[in-house]
Amino acid sequence: MKGLKRVSHTINKAVSYTGIGMFVGLVLACVMQVFFRFVLNNSLSWTEELARYLFVWMHLIGASLLIEDNGHATVTVILDLLHGKARKVVNILIEAIIFIDGTLMLYSGVIVSYRSRTNVSTAMSIPMWVINLSVAVSGALLMFQAIVQIAVYLSDKAEKKEGSAE
Repeated sequence: MKGLKRVSHTINKAVSYTGIGMFVGLVLACVMQVFFRFVLNNSLSWTEELARYLFVWMHLIGASLLIEDNGHATVTVILDLLHGKARKVVNILIEAIIFIDGTLMLYSGVIVSYRSRTNVSTAMSIPMWVINLSVAVSGALLMFQAIVQIAVYLSDKAEKKEGSAE
């Protein structure tokens, strides 16, 4: 279990640093666009497109970071009423749904990326499969983090059983 958590933490750290880099790139692209458009009266054609693609990648890969700390927006009215085994079962069910969502994102992202392999973006001529691959990468990250959370919930049950037997 500790090894799985360590891998999860390492992946989260890499995703965090990647997201920070993308955010810095997004801010720089926006600042450049404003500066060139309003100060130099010479608008850049590629900065808006770069900012858009960085925004998409940043948010999609960042979604997996919230799983570890249960940071996704939720309505917990019913969940707050549950305790013990019932709450753990519901938490595992929620993670299973996240896993299924990640699976669908991975599958759809690969298909869309493959189908767009010959297209390029308008301003920057980036292959569109690179942009569309963000959905598949996000899906894979969601799947992995959901598996880790399910393992954590299941190991908590096993640890409590072992602790009560002593």
